[in-house]
Amino acid sequence: MIVHLFEDEKFVDLTIDSFENVSKGKNRYIIFSDSILLKHVTRLDQVEIMPNSYKRVNMDLIINDCKLLIIHYLSPLKLYILKKIPNNITVIWSVWGGDAYSYFSNQDIYEPLTDKFKSSSLKEVIKSTFLYNIYHLYKYRVLPVKNEIAVLKKINYLFTVIPYEYDSIVKEFHLSAKYIEFNYAVNSFDNKLFPELGMSVLIGNSATYSNNHLDVFELIKGTDKILIVPLSYGGNKDYNNFVLKLGVKMFNTLFCPIIEFMKLDKYNELILSCNTVIMHHVRQQALGNIYMSLYLGMRVFLNKRSITYKYMNDVGMIVFDLEKDKDLIGIELNNKYKVINRNLVSELQGKKTISNKIKGIYRLHDIL
Repeated sequence: MIVHLFEDEKFVDLTIDSFENVSKGKNRYIIFSDSILLKHVTRLDQVEIMPNSYKRVNMDLIINDCKLLIIHYLSPLKLYILKKIPNNITVIWSVWGGDAYSYFSNQDIYEPLTDKFKSSSLKEVIKSTFLYNIYHLYKYRVLPVKNEIAVLKKINYLFTVIPYEYDSIVKEFHLSAKYIEFNYAVNSFDNKLFPELGMSVLIGNSATYSNNHLDVFELIKGTDKILIVPLSYGGNKDYNNFVLKLGVKMFNTLFCPIIEFMKLDKYNELILSCNTVIMHHVRQQALGNIYMSLYLGMRVFLNKRSITYKYMNDVGMIVFDLEKDKDLIGIELNNKYKVINRNLVSELQGKKTISNKIKGIYRLHDIL
């Protein structure tokens, strides 16, 4: 049996579908949530909800008949669980990005303006001191990831969103874990025609520092395009408020932040009002959004310093550098480039590809 550890996130339903389509009844899906009323997960008959607290973790339920444990995002609670897991259970860490890069010794993932603001935050300063380690240990019963190297040694395999990430993560945390390929399903990718797109611009995927909003705003100041900026997810209050104020100050009524959770159909409708997407992260982030944007035929701008930009170029995607190509913002991609990107997304993220990778996971313990 494969046991999956999730939070209540948007992609969980698709992941359940992907595993069940390969082999039914070979998985258990545990969702950590403080509420039995889940916001994103709808497969309620297929999941088990567990309180999001180390004090109420049911280890017996987790390890019951578990041959393979997949940790989807290594939260403090899941690190605590990893610490308690018997050594005979095979463990996979599915790295999302923030659960690894937030703890890297080299934090060169912020552009200058964003880095300056982040450095002025008292909360961020405290995070770099031993006081935060004490607080973390008291709250979660484990230290931050970078200080729990012995626990990380229990990880046998890594999933990374981009293959290029594996080496840097293994090196940073002194892991002996092997690499295994896996992609989260982000959509069925079965549209035959390219949708009609609007003229707006989507900036970032969340309210986290790593979006480098402040630097994006500076690069595109003077634009006459409507800017859709998702800020309803992640981040902290001070940064969120500053981005909101700066966006209004610089772009006035063109600035359209998303500050409340939107239902998927409404969010997708809003996305299709854009023909341009700007994801200025340096670290790997928002790959699901990026793949979807490329598949829909949008012009995607990435940070030239990012591993995502290098990977996308290497596989042949038509993506753009915000600093060099900003005059193309708001100009719809031509059909030839749309087709190239869609074909590559289908090849990398299509149902058959994901199914084959999941079969490889099942074969680790002859679970099929």
